[in-house]
Amino acid sequence: MENLQQLVDKFPSTLKEYKTTVACGSIALLSGYLLYKYQSRGRVSEKWNKRYDFIVVGAGSAGCVLANRLSENGKFSVLVLEAGGEDDDPKIHMPMGVLDACTDTKFVWQDKTVPQPASEAYIDSAIQSQHGKVLGGSSSVNWMAYVRGHREDYNNWESLGCTGWGWSNVESYFRKMEDYFLPGEELGHGGPLTVSANRNLRTTDYLIKAIKELGVRENKSYNSGDNQGVTKGHVTAKNGRRWSAAQAYLRPAMKRSNLHVVTDAHVTKILFDGKRAVGVRFVREGGFTYEVLAEKEVIISSGAINSPHLLLLSGIGPKEELQKHGIPIVTELPVGLNYQDHSSAFRNVFFENPQVPKEEHLYKANLSSTKSLIEYFINGKGPLTTAAGQAMCFFDVDKEGNYILTNKMPEVQIFITAGPFIDDPDDEVLSRFNEFANFGPLLLETMKNADKRQGVMLAAVLLHPRSRGSLTLASADPFQRPLIDPQILSDPEDQRIMKIGLKFISDVLKSPTMSSLGSYFSENKFPTKDRIAPDVDPESEEYLEKLVSTACTVCWHPAGSCKMGAEGDTSAVVDPQLRVQGGIQGLRVVDNSIMPHLTSGNTNAPAIMIGEKGSDLILQSYRGI
Repeated sequence: MENLQQLVDKFPSTLKEYKTTVACGSIALLSGYLLYKYQSRGRVSEKWNKRYDFIVVGAGSAGCVLANRLSENGKFSVLVLEAGGEDDDPKIHMPMGVLDACTDTKFVWQDKTVPQPASEAYIDSAIQSQHGKVLGGSSSVNWMAYVRGHREDYNNWESLGCTGWGWSNVESYFRKMEDYFLPGEELGHGGPLTVSANRNLRTTDYLIKAIKELGVRENKSYNSGDNQGVTKGHVTAKNGRRWSAAQAYLRPAMKRSNLHVVTDAHVTKILFDGKRAVGVRFVREGGFTYEVLAEKEVIISSGAINSPHLLLLSGIGPKEELQKHGIPIVTELPVGLNYQDHSSAFRNVFFENPQVPKEEHLYKANLSSTKSLIEYFINGKGPLTTAAGQAMCFFDVDKEGNYILTNKMPEVQIFITAGPFIDDPDDEVLSRFNEFANFGPLLLETMKNADKRQGVMLAAVLLHPRSRGSLTLASADPFQRPLIDPQILSDPEDQRIMKIGLKFISDVLKSPTMSSLGSYFSENKFPTKDRIAPDVDPESEEYLEKLVSTACTVCWHPAGSCKMGAEGDTSAVVDPQLRVQGGIQGLRVVDNSIMPHLTSGNTNAPAIMIGEKGSDLILQSYRGI
């Protein structure tokens, strides 16, 4: 008995020692695993060769695909130059951390448009045009929505002379890249890019029910070629974490000896021998300049802002633009024209009878919750896995001003976000977002009030703008950002369609489901350039017209500035093989800048598809070598 009692007395300390040992062992095992995982995923290069077969400028959504596919067979040496840094910050990978990541200047380019008449609610009428500056590009900082678009988007491209870019051609590339959570032969399974269901929020269920009460059908498989209808959102996430193009394509390939990836490398010029691209010049930290040569091709994949900027700086563009800045002309092409972006206006909606715990939607509350952190880091589940855009709705419009469902390309997208929201209106992340977005007084007040109450943000998105803008040089200095002029809503038809989209949101609020929640708009004032106007009924036609004419923004979906077209098309920069025209050799552009017109929805999925098809086109040129 005495021995037994001694054992009982000793048990607490023994158990404590055991727990400590297990904890230390677990930490060691975890640390070892993470170190192994980090080392095995490949590292960026601090040294590089003087020559490569291919040089890829930009490690964004399409650039990561190019890096993987061009180095896959081991025959070709590939160098990828990325102006940003690595994607190793945890907030990049945490879906609920999107507002934190997408406003951090370590990961994004801080570009603003020139003043836009339809954006007087923004300071100086200028809008932020955010895009990624990190491995993975915008796929590392976007809102993770996965939208292929409508089949007619691509059929229309083909009808404009882009042979081989119809739906029957590009659908196979979507399937090749996808590992989709839904079954069905029209979707891809086993590809590198994991597509998952966004975390379901009960507020989302209310919104979908309300929209169906307006006669809109539910379309659960909206990525099968026809996206009209209402649906819960699908996102690029794997095991509850962001699954960017860097994670899906670049990181697995970085272990290959024939692929080098250099970060913090700002490419300032394409080098030519006559009209043949033979290499690039780039600058790294400290202002040191380097040149590297391409034996086969230079491939520009820096997005619809940086790709035309680099071409212009290198002497490819409109003659008058190049002469204006004293840049020697290599060839004259309409670079920077045909610039497009989706435009939107958002409404914040609050509930008197929310019926949903507000904490489910809050970023900082969950970031400081032990339960949420354990769920996220151990199981890849819980509130921190919530990405923006829990639901979406796509519809067409008619000449009488009605929203309708057709089998054509939709004209409007309603992007529905019930979180993540920032808990404290004075929080540093929210302040940074408001500053980053360049909100004027009314929008700033609206955003600061949004998180005091339970609510949801509904954004009406114009999918097919008739307006066309431009990107031009501010100077010949490669470190001075270009002038971006999307000309949003400059076409009257764009204004008409946007107003129908906002009217749809008003009708959603009048639905039986939303009425039962006591739904109401957050604002009853509209902005003017210098002041907030007297109260105006937010349900009125006058309010909707003011909202369209003064409070629209871009969706950070730039496209079209290096337009693809048939060979000889004078409005095109690249041909359907993505080769730069005008007699240029050894140079292609592979990113969303080649789109003749925008697709019907968020543009990250099409960007990755363009990377897949572009890789195939390049490799076909060297088959047998």
